[in-house]
Amino acid sequence: MIKKVILLVGMFATLSTSSCIKKDCQFGGAYQFEIPMTLSPAKEIYKIGDTISINSQFSDQVYEAVTDQFYSLMEFKFYPAFDINEISDSIRDQTALNNFEVIIDTVKYDFIEYVYSSGAVTYDGEYLYKDGEYSLEYKLIPKATGLYIFGQDSQTDFLNENQGFPGKCNNKAINVRTILNNRTSNNNIHLAKDSPIHHYNTRIFQNPEERFTYFGAFVFYVEE
Repeated sequence: MIKKVILLVGMFATLSTSSCIKKDCQFGGAYQFEIPMTLSPAKEIYKIGDTISINSQFSDQVYEAVTDQFYSLMEFKFYPAFDINEISDSIRDQTALNNFEVIIDTVKYDFIEYVYSSGAVTYDGEYLYKDGEYSLEYKLIPKATGLYIFGQDSQTDFLNENQGFPGKCNNKAINVRTILNNRTSNNNIHLAKDSPIHHYNTRIFQNPEERFTYFGAFVFYVEE
């Protein structure tokens, strides 16, 4: 009899917990917000001294892919960061941003260079939020030849995956994808096959969305 009572109590608790989760919240994994970014001119080969412009502007009504809805993300922390790796040789060069002049208005944008103990270089900061719009723009000018991969990612899932917004399910974390050039281009992913590094010539092609597209990635050569 005692075992039956315990079993019934357990079943009731499970049903009660399940019924407390809204139907809209019964999806697997985390939220997957998507924000746009443009890189121009989008070419396979640049010359030393060329200017590459990166621009990201979007409304605070942000699309979420899992629920296929827009949510109001006002004063939201996206924690964008960008880097460039040289993948010409068998060892990835994470200091490759030193091969570029980075032009960014650090008065307008809260963005700074960050150098890790390993020597890897990134730029980290935040979008400017004004009048319901987010924005970030900067330029890159190559100074050395090589095969490079650029990427801009949001670190929300590492730094603040549980921040709130209207309508958020309490049991769901947040991830943010950066979509480069509106999926109208393959962003030169085919050039990654020229790299001798296994991750780039093989692994990213096994799952290109998760390992390339969602990181706002772009592969290119710089020549004299």
